Amino acid sequence: MPQVRAFRNGLPWVLAVSALIAASVCTFRGPFPAVWAAVQQPGEVMLEVKSEYSRIKVTRENTTRTLWFIRDNGEEVVESRVDLARLNDLLVEYTRYMFLSYVFRPNPEKVLIVGLGGGSMVHFLQQHDPKVKVDVVEIDPTIVSIADRYFGVRTGRNVNINVTDGLDYLTHADAKYDVIYMDAFLRPSGGTDKVGVPLHLKTLKFYSEVQKRLNPDGVVVFNLNPHLSVQEDIRTIKEAFANTYVFRLTGYDGFVVVASTAENALTPKTISAEAARIDGRFHAPFSFRKMAGRLAR
Repeated sequence: MPQVRAFRNGLPWVLAVSALIAASVCTFRGPFPAVWAAVQQPGEVMLEVKSEYSRIKVTRENTTRTLWFIRDNGEEVVESRVDLARLNDLLVEYTRYMFLSYVFRPNPEKVLIVGLGGGSMVHFLQQHDPKVKVDVVEIDPTIVSIADRYFGVRTGRNVNINVTDGLDYLTHADAKYDVIYMDAFLRPSGGTDKVGVPLHLKTLKFYSEVQKRLNPDGVVVFNLNPHLSVQEDIRTIKEAFANTYVFRLTGYDGFVVVASTAENALTPKTISAEAARIDGRFHAPFSFRKMAGRLAR
């Protein structure tokens, strides 16, 4: 999920607002996106370009590269962050929660990612589950080129990247998947919600097409940005799927929702036990069991 960074005209401006933001974040519990206002330089700018869909910037700090989306109001939004020296890690919190999918589908053979960004999720899968086949759908060819050149993510080695719209792909594709990861964001516009999710990717019609592409007992994982109608989004997902599991992120008021077509729901105790098993399997630099404890009751 994109994270907003209030950075415009250099460090003095950030210092001026950071105290105000820090004070407000301590007490704020509303539905609006949290503002990421770390007091640091953005690193070396490697690229700044405007595509048909977004204004994009890539920066570098040591071995870490960050993909930013620049909104029309000047806000710079962290879309992806990858440490090229530690591809087994995930630096943005929500991407870690996305892989709670392994609690519900422990041994996927084929998965689909809708929304490429900098490809951190592709890297993670290649590091921890290299046999899984990964299809990616990304509407913006500029993002695909950036992911290749700056983040080392490209078609090959069980990865196939498709430049197309997510709904079109799911409507016309013949492939079936064990897991589908929904992580598509664009520049907010008339065709998106206020945080940049394409409106046609959050309807019952779309969710029906998603389910047609799932194998039996398949799961879909949704990254939900915090916004005024996020609870409505969650209700729509619950209406479309047999079982849903909502996990609240710790860093801001966002959610990751795992939706399953399985008839039987997992209990919180089973979810915790399965998450602990994944910890032992992946040995990732973060705890799946701890994330499972964020299940909304």
